[in-house]
Amino acid sequence: MRPLWQVVLMALLGLTNFGSAQRDILRDIVRALKEPRPATELLARTPMFVITNDESLFNFFRSHLPPVHNAEFVPLKDLATRLDEMLTTERSVVVLIDRSRGDLTIEQRSLLPYDLTLIRRQDVMDVVSHDGTWLARGFANPQSEVPVRIATWNPDERLDEEWLWCRLQQAWRRRQELSIPDETDAFRLVYAESDFLPGLIADCYADFVVVQLSTPAMERWRETLAAMLTELLNPKGIFERGDMDTRLREKLPPRVGPVRGETPPERLTITENGLRFWVDVWKGHKTGFYLDQRDNRRRAAPYLMGERVLNAFSYTGSFAVYALRAGAKEVINLDTSAEALRLAEENAALNGFEGRVRSLEGNAFQVLRKFRDEGERFDAIVLDPPRFAPTKAVLENALRGYKDINWLAMRLVKQGSYLVTFSCSGMVSPELFQQVLFAAALDAKREVLILERLTQSRDHPILLTFPESEYLKGFLCRVE
Repeated sequence: MRPLWQVVLMALLGLTNFGSAQRDILRDIVRALKEPRPATELLARTPMFVITNDESLFNFFRSHLPPVHNAEFVPLKDLATRLDEMLTTERSVVVLIDRSRGDLTIEQRSLLPYDLTLIRRQDVMDVVSHDGTWLARGFANPQSEVPVRIATWNPDERLDEEWLWCRLQQAWRRRQELSIPDETDAFRLVYAESDFLPGLIADCYADFVVVQLSTPAMERWRETLAAMLTELLNPKGIFERGDMDTRLREKLPPRVGPVRGETPPERLTITENGLRFWVDVWKGHKTGFYLDQRDNRRRAAPYLMGERVLNAFSYTGSFAVYALRAGAKEVINLDTSAEALRLAEENAALNGFEGRVRSLEGNAFQVLRKFRDEGERFDAIVLDPPRFAPTKAVLENALRGYKDINWLAMRLVKQGSYLVTFSCSGMVSPELFQQVLFAAALDAKREVLILERLTQSRDHPILLTFPESEYLKGFLCRVE
């Protein structure tokens, strides 16, 4: 007897005619549904929508289900109008397609990427090859652009609460082994797929943990996660920042607020490499602070000790504080947010640098052009812009933006001084970003030397089997 999901995925690739071979496959599925194993027991009890372009397929399938089973026939032609209803209920969705009929429209093919599916949100799904070989196991969400998020490559590993607790402990142990908690009390404890917990971000800020749950599976474990994080770290409270776009793409409602324990104040303080910063976990970017830049702030600091430093896209001024400690005489923080600039001034004062930062509210592209026209020059410039390329559709425009802002910076920096420049767009590879800098240097008529390549902090590890986990890249350059 073949396992249920092997039967299902073999059927996906094999349904060309509704003949004896296909009837055997359907009988295997029905037998699997009736088996008393936990995985198939749930499916046997769960009501189903059965979508098909041949009613005889439905009748054959329905005739082999238990009499009490609730299976509703949905003609393929009604799929587009009923898709939202089907995928927002607790019913399984079974798709039986006779491809030999040739009556699938392009739209229907896009809605039905597989010939036969048994998928519900939150379900644990096995992924197998065309010949039935087991490959991986993950969490399904048919409403997502990523229908299955891989959680394990081990066929013996069950995705249950025991697995969840083990993964959290492993993530904490990795940070301890890297001595990250000795350097700072603000760090990423769980980085989704890179910590083998797809859909979960957990950031530590002093006595609080801020979580982001971006998949139905992690949403289901919300209270369990809060209890486990409390046991693991004993924080004052667990707080959720569920206002990111990824929740909307996964059809999850936005949510911000406490989950367990105390409610964090509007602002709290963290310590990083001996410096202190105010953090707004309620409304700040990401979960409140750019934790992924921690190692880069430390590495860039020795190059930011000149008379005048420009910190463009400054947010709350963390690079400015590092520059001031390194010896910079004055730092200009440039950002579009007046609120972020006020917090940047407070961060400078918090570390004893009051009066040595100047805040400039405005669009960086426009302000840098104004500086160019006025003949301004700087001993160092930091460019840490927001994500210009969230999707491939806007990649070309994003590259033009990266080239333009770096061209302007290369025109403004003094000869023999330094440019620290970043891209946090996952669509822009380090190689592509370097090509953009080459084009900018060519147009600016400046010779540019790369002194260091920069990437995200060690608490944001890059998983080789998930290259999308690498998104932050930067270059520390000397401009001649």
